[in-house]
Parts: sequence; structure tokens; C-alpha cells
Amino acid sequence: LTNIYDLISFNNNYSKTIPSIFLPTTHGTASEVTMWGTIWNMDEKKKYSISHPSLYPSIAILDGKLTLTLSLDISIITMMDALSHGFESIWNKNKNTISTNYAIEAISLILKNSEGLIQNLLDLEVRNNLLIASNKAGLAFSNTKTGAAHSISYPLTAYFNIPHGIASSLALMPLLEINGPLISNDLDKILETLGLGSVAEMISIIKAIPNNNIKYNLRNWGLKESDLDFIAEQSFTNDRMDNNIVDLTKSDVRKILETIY
Repeated sequence: LTNIYDLISFNNNYSKTIPSIFLPTTHGTASEVTMWGTIWNMDEKKKYSISHPSLYPSIAILDGKLTLTLSLDISIITMMDALSHGFESIWNKNKNTISTNYAIEAISLILKNSEGLIQNLLDLEVRNNLLIASNKAGLAFSNTKTGAAHSISYPLTAYFNIPHGIASSLALMPLLEINGPLISNDLDKILETLGLGSVAEMISIIKAIPNNNIKYNLRNWGLKESDLDFIAEQSFTNDRMDNNIVDLTKSDVRKILETIY
């Protein structure tokens, strides 16, 4: 037996490895193209991240047929996680041209296919497109790591059991308002790809994804206004919050939480 904490902190090469084939069954995590995994200790209310090159697979296969049995809520939750990966890669201090191009492609694919998914969960073309989008978002944030939205999400999941894809995307719209002026060229490329005339039109498409389909504010997930100060305090994860291109204070995060309450 191996101590799990030793595995979490292990950074050396493994003496033995095995070939691996990863087949994602949701269009959200992109774990098939990243070297990260997570372990949640719900007793400690803490998320542990595992990072090791051996977590990359030998082969990754994207097959939309494996996602056809996902319910509407799980489909939306995982899709919103991928959308968060995309945006967090763009408003990120670690961004580069390659990661940004992957992120723009991912966001555009998701927003082109979101309505089609909601209308028909068995549309295989849509499912395949969303798997590709998730994969590209994974390639993007494997360069940059995630940022403020994910950092805010961790206490929401640990203390209030909000599913990760919801928790990681709730803050996207207020963060878009904060970070938008610094990524205007990237947003213009997304708008051009989607054939939209304004960021407001894009925001309307994003808001329509969870609207009336899943619970999508903090109040509906059982939080009280008195919880917001605590969540703001817990939202500053090292190497996540500080990746945001605008440095955020606890007061800034408190205001974000008020917006999504």
C-alpha cells in the first residue's frame, strides 16, 4: 500500500509505467490532454491537485457516442466547465499565442453547439463538436493553468457541494466584465467566428445555456449572504487566483460573489 499523500507530492520519474488509452465520457474536464488530477478530501474540505507527466495518456480517443447517455444537467455542467477552461486561458498571465488560439476555438465551438445540445441530447455531431471543444480548452489551460473562476469554485464545492462545472463557471460573467478590456482582440476573434456584433450578444448565448436548465446562482444552492465573506476568504488558491490578468483583492471577490448570489 502507498500513502496517498506521498503520491500527491511525488515529482520524480516512476520506475514502471504502463501504456494508457483515455476515452473521455463527458465534454468537460479534458483530462485526456492534461497531466493533472484531483482528489477531494471532503472531511478536510480541501482539494488536492496531482501533477505528473505520467498522467498524460499514450493515446486519447474522442468518441461522442460515449456521451450520448449524459443527462441534460450533467451535459450542461461539463460543458460549462470546458467554457471556463477556455475563458480562463485567455484572461491569464501565462497565456501565449498557441494557448489563446486553442481557447478561442474551444469557446467558439461550445457557443455554436450549446443550443443544439439543449434541443437534442442525442445529436452525435453536436456531441463530437463539444468533445473537440473540451479537448482544445484542455490544450489551452494545460499551458496556462486555470485562474480566478476555478479558485473561487473550490470552496463552493468543498463547503456547499456545488458541482464543479457550475462552481467553476458561475464567476465567468463578472470576470469577463473585469478582464474584458484587456482581452478585446481575443473577444473580437470569438465574435467574428460566431458572426456576432457585440460582446453582449455573446453573453446572451452564454446565459441561455444554464437558464431554466440547472440551478445557477449561489442562493439556489443554499448559500446565505452571511456565507459570502467566508467564501471570499477561502477563494485565494495559490497558483490559481494570481493567474488572472487583473490582480483581484478579497473585496473584488466579495463583489463577484454578490453578483452571482
